Amino acid sequence: MVSSIFKGSEGIGVKTRVLVTGSTGFIGRCLLKRLLREEVEVATLTRGKSSSFIKQENAINIQADLLDYPKLSRKVRDFAPEVIFHLAGVRPMERSWAAVQQAYQINLLGTMNLLRSLQEGPCKSIIIMGSTAEYGRGQVPYREKQALRPGSAYGAAKAATTILGLLAWQYFELPVTVLRPTLVYGPGQGEQFFLSQLLRNLLLDKPFAMTAGEQYRDFIYVTDVVEALWQASCNPTAVGGIYNIGSGISLPLREVAELAAAMLGRKHLLQLGAKPYSLDEQFAYCVDITLVSQILKWQPEVSLEQGLTATIGWYQQLFNYHSLS
Repeated sequence: MVSSIFKGSEGIGVKTRVLVTGSTGFIGRCLLKRLLREEVEVATLTRGKSSSFIKQENAINIQADLLDYPKLSRKVRDFAPEVIFHLAGVRPMERSWAAVQQAYQINLLGTMNLLRSLQEGPCKSIIIMGSTAEYGRGQVPYREKQALRPGSAYGAAKAATTILGLLAWQYFELPVTVLRPTLVYGPGQGEQFFLSQLLRNLLLDKPFAMTAGEQYRDFIYVTDVVEALWQASCNPTAVGGIYNIGSGISLPLREVAELAAAMLGRKHLLQLGAKPYSLDEQFAYCVDITLVSQILKWQPEVSLEQGLTATIGWYQQLFNYHSLS
């Protein structure tokens, strides 16, 4: 169901060596499926043994920790990737110095180690996954050249990582491109996210408690994000740039929840206003996707209704499988 929404694309040559970090994550798994439709040689970078998913997809697995530079550099240089998709990272939610340290160590230091490992290699494109969390409470709609005001350890670490990536491009001519997606969703997403929790509760016929839902959000379907990653890797003019990746449509969470509930005929399960807003709740949230449409010729293809339909179908199959097993 996921792969059927992809559109075709050309650009990377046959047998191009492609390295993916974060391949076991939500976006990474979808990207891996996309890459393995092309005639490229794919390798994944993981800290441990490759997962059954990676083995099934016939990708080479490179075992190395992003924080272990000597081993990482040796392994990466042995594979000599030409295209790199750097999706690995962590998103600590706590407000603590431990969370800040974790965010910077893995997201920033890990990226620096990876970029250093690519210094002498034949890489033609390095795509770094940023985040709209870098903008934080900045002026909306978010535009790529505006000042950053991250409001979380994750957003701050991602902002620092973006700056590092562009510095590597300027200092060492590493072909870095940064993509900043909005709220990504789709089949197989972790349960800690809003839409995942919403759909699971509704499908299991459980009440869903939420805020009044007046805060605006932009949801982007996972295959659209993967297609943006692919397009960026195929386009030399993208190098050195930062690009927002979103639907370009920002909706109140209340409307999104009501749409999903209506599709399932379970609006009665929504408990709007049952939860208070957080003290630092962000209500204004929208992105300008003009630049990515101009430079990468990318546009989102999957509407919210289409994406919800695909995600609901995935959950229905999952729940039916567990009920039969």
